[in-house]
Amino acid sequence: MSVEDLVIDIPPASGPVGLVTQSPLAFALVLVGLYWVHKFIRGIDVSRPPLVSYWIPWVGNAIEMGKDPDGFFSNMTYVSFPYFLHNGSKFKFRKIHGPIFRVKTLGQEMTFVTSAPLIGQVYRDSQSFDFLAVRIEMGREVFAIRDTIGASPYMLDTYMPSLHHALLPRAIGPMVSTYLTSIHDTLLGVISSMDGASGPLKTFIIPPAYRAGAHAAFGPDFPAEKTWQAFQTFDGSFPMLSAGLPKFILRKPLKAWDDVIDVVEEYLVENEDHLEDLGPFVQVAIDGRRDNWTSRDIATVLAVQLWAIEANVMWATYWLIAELLQQPEGLTPLVVELDGVRKQWLAAHPSRTVGPAFFDEVIVSSPERVPLLTSAIQETLRYRSSVFSMRRVATPVTLGGYQLRPGEKVICATRQVHLDDEIHAGAEEFDIRRHMAMIELRLFIAILLTYGALEIDEGCTTRPEVLRERMGLGIMHPKGDMDVILRKRKL
Repeated sequence: MSVEDLVIDIPPASGPVGLVTQSPLAFALVLVGLYWVHKFIRGIDVSRPPLVSYWIPWVGNAIEMGKDPDGFFSNMTYVSFPYFLHNGSKFKFRKIHGPIFRVKTLGQEMTFVTSAPLIGQVYRDSQSFDFLAVRIEMGREVFAIRDTIGASPYMLDTYMPSLHHALLPRAIGPMVSTYLTSIHDTLLGVISSMDGASGPLKTFIIPPAYRAGAHAAFGPDFPAEKTWQAFQTFDGSFPMLSAGLPKFILRKPLKAWDDVIDVVEEYLVENEDHLEDLGPFVQVAIDGRRDNWTSRDIATVLAVQLWAIEANVMWATYWLIAELLQQPEGLTPLVVELDGVRKQWLAAHPSRTVGPAFFDEVIVSSPERVPLLTSAIQETLRYRSSVFSMRRVATPVTLGGYQLRPGEKVICATRQVHLDDEIHAGAEEFDIRRHMAMIELRLFIAILLTYGALEIDEGCTTRPEVLRERMGLGIMHPKGDMDVILRKRKL
């Protein structure tokens, strides 16, 4: 019997069945029932990645993923119960779906990959797993980049290579110098003005980090404060923007993004006579004029780069401090390491005082002298990052023994690798001695802990938790905050 037979054989509306036609809820339940009858009749295609079960059509697994993403992916890859081998050995987990499975959510079907070897296979096979199409779509739908710009040969063959070159370690000296000057002066001002005062940790970390990051990108005169509120509004709605929700729901964040672009465009107009002084990071976008980029196009591309710089680093900085403050030793291990290299530097330079030169020579140029700080940064990135790296299948391909079809979305869920006990012993624990150290992070933490001392306000009972809605978008944002006391240290 086919689904069509079931529909045709429904008797005329009378009695209990008549209620179905009169009740929207009952009718919806009938439709759901027919949907599942169709699924059972159709059977399971074992050549395809297993599909995670769900009960509500279109919604799929969205609710489960939103409540506890880590738990969802762990449960889909493993089922947690003891299991014994013939020799009596006991294991904690047994696989159910394995490291590749399909998920239905909000009307979209995606294949998730959760193991390091398979993720590596996806990254290496760029002919079968296309990232370019994803980047162009994201640029258009989220960042308002016109297709004639985002998909142009100039963007792909000239701009992107030039941007990568401008961000190579040997080329970022001017950006690092600007960041150092900005964050040094800003943090000194915050520490002096808040000496002994209590306040939310975010207020001590996020605005200074955002300001310094914007100055590093666009120059010390860029009006970062004019973009801050709009940037927050846009970035806070990024999960909904990247999910492809209807535009009428997203009017506020889209308007905020236009406001950010407006500020960047005005800044470029005001500096038209000396654009070359704004640095290579800005210059590579200005060069788009050779391909008939408008001033709006250039400002939009630069705004995207601003988002890329800001969206993760400042929150990684926040989490590093927040996590350490909650550890038994607190910030002491890092303070001891930084005090040690500071004393060594002063002994080698007796006529000098601690200032930007110290942080440049030690933290920027000799990171091997602060191994614990580097390890703490790496551990924060592991512990509080979640990246869904998307590819679109370009040609029929087999992955993990399963067949994937052209046009399908494949998402590499790297966080599951970060939380794999077989890769990181005690993966669910934060441990700065476990281990990409970024210069911005090293400088921020080093300057803050050299001049300031932080402790949790004893009267504060709240602690930040992970904002689950941002799963897959880089460093996860905190939900809530905690009050801390900031004091100026006597050096």
